[in-house]
Amino acid sequence: MLLVLALVKCKKSRSRFTNLKCNSSDPEFARFDKCKLNVIGRGIVAVDILIVMLKVPIDNVFINWSIWRRYNSFQPFLYNASCDFCQLLARPHRIAFESLVLAAIQTRSNVNHTCPYNHNVIVDNLVFNDAFLKTLPLPQGEYKIQLRFATNKVWKLTVEVFILREE
Repeated sequence: MLLVLALVKCKKSRSRFTNLKCNSSDPEFARFDKCKLNVIGRGIVAVDILIVMLKVPIDNVFINWSIWRRYNSFQPFLYNASCDFCQLLARPHRIAFESLVLAAIQTRSNVNHTCPYNHNVIVDNLVFNDAFLKTLPLPQGEYKIQLRFATNKVWKLTVEVFILREE
C-alpha cells in the first residue's frame, strides 16, 4: 500500500505546448516576425514569439483571455473575460487567472512594466510548467488558451497557445 502511494506521489505530469498560432489583423500596427515552437529537449517544447510594434508608443491595450477545451472540437471552457491590460500590469494580483498567465509569460518575456510600450514584444523559450497552474488545476485533456489584444477598441492581435495536459 505504501509503495502505491509513493508511486502516485512521484508521478510527474507530461504537460506541454503542442501548437501555436499568431495573427495580426492590422499589419500596419504590428507584425509577428517569430511565432514558433522549439523542441529544446525530450518532451520539452518552448514558445518563441517576436511582435514587431510598428505604431509606438502604445498606451491603450485591452485584452480578452479565454480557455477552450477540446472534445470533438474546441469548446469554450471555464474562462472568457476581458480587461484593461495596462491596469492589469499596474496591479497584477488583482485577478486570479490573468495573474497566472501573466506571471508565466513574464518569466521569459519583456512584458514586465506598465504602459506605454515603445518597443517590440519578445517571448523567448517559454516552457509550460505545471507550477503555472498550481491554483488552477486543469483535468487532463487538450486545451487552447486564446489571447486577443485591442487598442482603441479594435482587435489587432491574436495568439493561440495549444496545451496537452497529461497526468
